[in-house]
Amino acid sequence: MTARPGGTGITLPLPAVHTLRAGVLGAVVLGTGAFTVSQVAADPGLAAGDLSAAEAGTLALRSGETASRSETAGRMALEADGARTFMLAVDDQTHEVITSAGTLGEALAEAGVVVGADDNVSAPLSGAVPDGERVEIARVTTEHVTEESVEAHATVEEKDASLPEGERKVVTAGVDGVASHTYAVKSADGEEVSRELVASVVATVKVDEVVKVGTKKAVAEVPATTAAVSSGDPRAIGRDLAAARGWGAEQFRCLDALWTRESNWRVHADNPSSSAYGIPQALPGSKMASAGADWATNPATQITWGLGYIAGRYGTPCGAWGHSQSVGWY
Repeated sequence: MTARPGGTGITLPLPAVHTLRAGVLGAVVLGTGAFTVSQVAADPGLAAGDLSAAEAGTLALRSGETASRSETAGRMALEADGARTFMLAVDDQTHEVITSAGTLGEALAEAGVVVGADDNVSAPLSGAVPDGERVEIARVTTEHVTEESVEAHATVEEKDASLPEGERKVVTAGVDGVASHTYAVKSADGEEVSRELVASVVATVKVDEVVKVGTKKAVAEVPATTAAVSSGDPRAIGRDLAAARGWGAEQFRCLDALWTRESNWRVHADNPSSSAYGIPQALPGSKMASAGADWATNPATQITWGLGYIAGRYGTPCGAWGHSQSVGWY
């Protein structure tokens, strides 16, 4: 670069001038589109190669600009006529709609969009077109769905004094109830939004189970007679000690039946499978030591302990005998 004598101007080398002119040309074309190729060609300082490049760039810019201007011009024309623009989201797609229709419903009709009677629209169809806003249409479908339900039966217990205590007897078998229900299910864009019951049919009626539960107390069968006893016999000792507790002949018959079954009134009766011992079959036998140290050999000591055990647990010998009759032990 050199300074021009006598002035303030700057002289650029020729290649730089070519480059600058081409750049200015491009800027002008982009800015106004007013320059033409003939104006560039009239400059004697621009080489032929630079001219060709400029022509090609100018034509390309003008071609793209023409399409852009056409679209812009169309939009400006519609807007000048009072047209409105909004974005429409429907059927998983989004479209730009430009319309001069008076209502949203008319605009959708012009765009070929059919709105079903149950479809949900984010703006009122009878209202003005929402300029610059987004309108969403959710497709609503209705289908009928049938589902089955099961109602479990209950169990009702009824006391029955004619049945032995604890015994259960089913008098009515239980049946689960089964019904089918039909619903009208509405879905918006595939998601359920509501359901309405339209019909119910009972296939099987529920029947509760009825069970009789026995409450009858077990009655001990008292032996009619007892074995003959002699003085000093364990039975005689047992009868006397029972009478001392206020238990008469009936209670002694129950006691005799109980201990006859357990040990046959043998002082040394030993059960090897359970370690029970003596006339009352105490388990273990050493429990009877609370009645005397001679518990292993003295029938009176064993009977005293046995009567105390019966009184504390069953109340009377007949109570103990009834339990033994029911479960096999006392």
